[in-house]
Amino acid sequence: MKLKQITYLLILMIIITGCSKEPNLIYTAPTNEQIVEYISENEVTALDTIWIEGSAIILMKNSLITLYSDQHGKLHDHNLSWGSNNLDVITIGDGAPYIAIVIPNDLLDKGSKSITLKYSDGTVESRGIDDKKGLLVSSIGHARVQDISISNSLGEEIYNESR
Repeated sequence: MKLKQITYLLILMIIITGCSKEPNLIYTAPTNEQIVEYISENEVTALDTIWIEGSAIILMKNSLITLYSDQHGKLHDHNLSWGSNNLDVITIGDGAPYIAIVIPNDLLDKGSKSITLKYSDGTVESRGIDDKKGLLVSSIGHARVQDISISNSLGEEIYNESR
């Protein structure tokens, strides 16, 4: 008789724990308010931010933070960091769905004014730098960045990287 009661108790416990699981979380992009609050609370010095594929990406000098919100409004983050390097252009990603570019001070001192990205499908995209130390560029489609070029205000190329 006791063995039968223990068996029923075990089955009941399995049913209760099986039913008490929280449903899968559904993630979406955070709101502006959530991003501002995150940056303020964590004292983040953002170089650039973009929304992409249901998340927000924040570029900093030595890291990239991906923020997303669940269906309960809770903010989640994922941090990717790299070593400090003030001499070379740092690129993270390949352009699909984004590329992060951190520009060293010496290129900014040389008068960096625009950056041009050439994609594998032949698309060319140019952006003004305007003394930005970092840029996040999002690409629609699956093309990858093949060339990165930085020019000064005279249109002279002061940096070029082929990938």
